[in-house]
Amino acid sequence: MVTVTVNTVQDEIAAVEISGHADYAEHGQDLVCAGVSSIGVGILNALEELAEGECSLQMDSGFISIHVLNRHNETVQLILKVMLIQFQTMTETYKKYIQIQQMEVAS
Repeated sequence: MVTVTVNTVQDEIAAVEISGHADYAEHGQDLVCAGVSSIGVGILNALEELAEGECSLQMDSGFISIHVLNRHNETVQLILKVMLIQFQTMTETYKKYIQIQQMEVAS
């Protein structure tokens, strides 16, 4: 299962972690994993291109980590909210394979 963990501080996204594998189908045939990867890599590319230096980004096999350095940056918040909406849309169909955990954390 893929877990998307979103930490917020006062309704602003402070960190996102995407981890795991969907195991929806065999490797190379897994549409859920491909969708998650596409969203994740697209968001990383958007943050690098449109909000350079505003986030700490990390990616490995089955793992993406985004730590927001400036929570008040509107571009960063918009990009991450789009990401969250995309994952919420995927969970409507594939809730057995993707879970979203949203947590309010202290600043």
